[in-house]
Amino acid sequence: MTLIQMSQCRLERCAEIVCSNRNRSMPVELGKSLFEMLEHGVLFSKAHYLLDSKSSSYTSAVAKVELDANDNQWLVYVPDEQDGEAWIPYPFLGKSSDLTAVMREIEKDPKAYFW
Repeated sequence: MTLIQMSQCRLERCAEIVCSNRNRSMPVELGKSLFEMLEHGVLFSKAHYLLDSKSSSYTSAVAKVELDANDNQWLVYVPDEQDGEAWIPYPFLGKSSDLTAVMREIEKDPKAYFW
């Protein structure tokens, strides 16, 4: 297994933990955390529910984490409010070599940027 493959596996496990922890402590009415693996990263989304619904009415992307293989740094992006298709660097922790710190930032969301 290459370093990039090991990083991808670790990223997937960390994303599972982030979503599981958030979903366990949040009522469904406030949304559920989801993730989807990408070729070089992970995309976090929030599923939105109507008050009496058991299925989500829509989902919105909230964050994207990618590995920059050139310098082995994790890059954190958020959706651009001006252009819903574009991504911009997360201003408070745009790049880090510490995946745990990146995942902690996304899970705890201290700046109320993601969830």
